[in-house]
Amino acid sequence: MSPTQARAFLAVANAGSFTAAAKALNVSQPTVTTQVKDLETLYGVELFHRHGRGVSLTATGQELLSIVRRIYANQQDAVEYLQAVQGLHTGQMRIGAYGPYHVIELLSAFHQRYPDLDSSLGFANSQRLQDDILGHAIDIAVFSRVERRAEFHTLAYNQSRLIAIVGKTHPWSRRKSIDVRELNGQPLILRESGSELRRIYVEMERHHNLKPGSVIEIGSREGTVAAAALNVGVAMIFDEGLIPEQSVCKLRIRDVDFVAQVNVVCLEERKDNRAIRAFFELAEEMRSV
Repeated sequence: MSPTQARAFLAVANAGSFTAAAKALNVSQPTVTTQVKDLETLYGVELFHRHGRGVSLTATGQELLSIVRRIYANQQDAVEYLQAVQGLHTGQMRIGAYGPYHVIELLSAFHQRYPDLDSSLGFANSQRLQDDILGHAIDIAVFSRVERRAEFHTLAYNQSRLIAIVGKTHPWSRRKSIDVRELNGQPLILRESGSELRRIYVEMERHHNLKPGSVIEIGSREGTVAAAALNVGVAMIFDEGLIPEQSVCKLRIRDVDFVAQVNVVCLEERKDNRAIRAFFELAEEMRSV
């Protein structure tokens, strides 16, 4: 059954005659008659009883009418769903980030503006986030290390400076800064390989010829801060705010000026998706770079 035949059948069933159906569809009466007759002939069925005052549905026609009405109802549901997505009244945004601080402020503002959209947020290092964007596992990522690739659409959102943190009982806890060379011989707490922080530290180590006492690798910012608070070592982190200063002390590293640029990233081919574009527009309004 073609869509045209289904529409003609439904119009005749609703109107009670071929003439009234043709008027409702704004086509000629013979056109409607032919479409219904072709449908009956194709399947060897009788859908209407014809009589002088119009038509009435046969038992087969009654059953078919309920099916066709469901088809058109589902079609309308589909249209209304797509219109809701178009207006950002439904759907889901999948977001990945290096850490919670910049992305949470963005996600909070986005949810306030588009409260009907569902969101999911996961955390990973920079390399994993790039892979997830390319693999369509997430829609948007908020992180610092972004390779210059034609596949990425990028907005510079904020900046974070590399600092050291130590626990409250550490010998450096009353200081405001350290010389970079004082890191020699110290046990260091670093993020995992593949992270932007680890990349920057390796560059700093090479540039200043540093020789730490040991390196403890921790796969999350929260774990890094917790380890520093327990005096496991001196931790390297980006100063993104919301550091629990009741547990650790921040130290500026003199002679070091490493700044990580925080970016909002999506696939270039998906930047015009309505939800993604709305997120970027909000980030543009809020950015401080």
